[in-house]
Amino acid sequence: MRAFDISNGLKADFNQTALQAGYELNRKWEITAGFIKGGSSTLTDGSSRVTARIGYKIRLAKVVNWSNSIQGEIHSAKETRYHNRIIWTSRLAPRKRLDFLKLLPSVSYALFYNIGGNPIQYYDAKTSLPVVKQTPDGFHRGRFMLNLNSKITSHLSISMYYMAQREFNLFSSDYRRMNIVKPTTGRIVRAFDEYNIAGMTLTYDINLYTSNKK
Repeated sequence: MRAFDISNGLKADFNQTALQAGYELNRKWEITAGFIKGGSSTLTDGSSRVTARIGYKIRLAKVVNWSNSIQGEIHSAKETRYHNRIIWTSRLAPRKRLDFLKLLPSVSYALFYNIGGNPIQYYDAKTSLPVVKQTPDGFHRGRFMLNLNSKITSHLSISMYYMAQREFNLFSSDYRRMNIVKPTTGRIVRAFDEYNIAGMTLTYDINLYTSNKK
């Protein structure tokens, strides 16, 4: 995956390569593991991470599939905001595609728990004196996504999606927060990273295995 800055002469802005393998234990449970390497601006300064995920899917009223998963991540030292993350993702989608354009709409939300990273110096709210220097562990990011997938052929599909990322200090104590103001300078430390994305994905599946099952 490569991204380019339209406002800066299509300058390369982001690059990510992923290798993943998954296995369906049965119709409800699946496991996935992978390695992801990314970069920004120069395409070479990004961090890498190892991921492992377990997912569970159930049917609601025989109409909707409700999927939930827990993913653990171990990041390289180049990622300074956190070293490890735990991500819970919940997704709702119809069990079967709609007749119209073979559409499959879905909605999902992911909640991120950060662990480690560069520590932050925290200050007393009344005296502005240094209190403790530690990492802002906790729930600090959420991603909401709407997706509309159309299966054009048995191999070709297209998706239109919208994603909104918001960062926050959910259930965080005073000395585990992000986006704090340094009293001596007024500078915001570990500012929230919030943005919206609208995109389109074109996917072509190559089947390397032929099953005898109908």
